[in-house]
Amino acid sequence: MTAAAESRRSPQAGALKYLVYSSVATRTMLPADLESILFTARRENLKAGITGLLLYRGTSFVQFLEGPPDEIDALMDRISVDDRHSRLQVLMVERVDQRSFEDWRMGFGIPKHTQPTGIDGVRDSFTDLTRGTDYDLVRQAAQDFSIWFKIKQRAIPS
Repeated sequence: MTAAAESRRSPQAGALKYLVYSSVATRTMLPADLESILFTARRENLKAGITGLLLYRGTSFVQFLEGPPDEIDALMDRISVDDRHSRLQVLMVERVDQRSFEDWRMGFGIPKHTQPTGIDGVRDSFTDLTRGTDYDLVRQAAQDFSIWFKIKQRAIPS
């Protein structure tokens, strides 16, 4: 793990590792590419006990991962050499006792682009994640997306 990632580690201790990273796609991602990534991730994550959420907007990925620390580390080793990504940056690493995405081997969402409003305090959580340098702001954006995804999934008719 890089020094920057270590410096973002929360002092919490828990049985699970929660990690959020961002990266930039090295080529245009077609729907078939995203489906392939999700198919593989869901199959492999089930075996490894990893849950999470993958977001894709424009050319950027943000992925939330949670699971056994050794499994998360092994997955990050594989992701770091995947030629579909560049500029991989670990945004958050924490130890937690409870999963945020317990029902998702790998959820998926494409957040919409937002236009600046000019109103103080109105943020774009995706931008906060991909460009944020303040740990508390990144953590808040991660929580925002966790809530957004859960609400979005509940709104889908069964």
